[in-house]
Amino acid sequence: MKTILPLVLVLLVGQQVVAQGCNELFISEYCEGSGNNKGFEIYNPTDQAIDLGPYVYERWSNGANAVSDELNLQGTIEPYGVWVVVNGQTEDVDLGGGSVSPAVDPLMQVYANQLDNPYPAPTYMNGDDACVLTKDGQVVDIFGKPGEDPGTAWTDNAESGYTSEDGGTWLTSNHTLKRKFDVTEGVTTVPLVFDTFLEWDTLPNNTWTFLGSHACSCDPNAVPDVIDNVNENQAIQFELFPNPVSNGTFTITTDQVMSKIEVYNQNGQLVKVIQQDFVVGRTQFDVSDLAEGAYIVNVHLSNKRTFSQRLLIQ
Repeated sequence: MKTILPLVLVLLVGQQVVAQGCNELFISEYCEGSGNNKGFEIYNPTDQAIDLGPYVYERWSNGANAVSDELNLQGTIEPYGVWVVVNGQTEDVDLGGGSVSPAVDPLMQVYANQLDNPYPAPTYMNGDDACVLTKDGQVVDIFGKPGEDPGTAWTDNAESGYTSEDGGTWLTSNHTLKRKFDVTEGVTTVPLVFDTFLEWDTLPNNTWTFLGSHACSCDPNAVPDVIDNVNENQAIQFELFPNPVSNGTFTITTDQVMSKIEVYNQNGQLVKVIQQDFVVGRTQFDVSDLAEGAYIVNVHLSNKRTFSQRLLIQ
């Protein structure tokens, strides 16, 4: 069910009303990269595991006054842990006329705990789309300013209300934004203006260095990340084939050691877990016990990364 911010909420601008610090999930990273290299990260600032079942991530596109599309989150975030969602388009799509919608970078997929829905979906956002995280229909965090179209992006130009109307440096388009270390709670009321630098650090386009973990002062053992001179990402070899599966087996080739394979059905239910002594290289898996249909395969690597891949069984 889509959530519409009540008019009274939209009018209560100028303040950022928040809950008690370190008590509720919030958005910790926003990745608006090239092509479909897009995703987001949710952080658990508490010392308890949290079920994601009640949470929904929404996109408010191009200044819309209502939800454009949404994703029901699925899974559990461990204490001081994160949940990463990336664009679900894992293959190029021919749009006709010579146009192609590109697949999300396989390197970015490595960080995913969950793939987004097919288009249209929240991770088809551009730098001018606001995002809202809700729990049981109540707002727990806001990125951007719902109801405002900033132009191409929100910027550093205070004179134009941080929109791109009169120039300024783009901050939410072709950038990765990381929540600052001392932010301990989400924004629950639409701000008068979205001043990115108040709560977010900006990183170059297509930077996934900090995806998969978040440093926050809520964690007594955390130390701030060093974001200067961010190193370029190192490619990870990964291939799952054949896809679709027609003979009951598929093979994964990777240059990383796998620790566990999970298979989820279209309803988000875990239907198969494979744990064994994996080796680097090529490993074959038997899924002949699964019915025909579409699935999500989560490949957990020993370096604590997860690679998600859509799989069709025929």
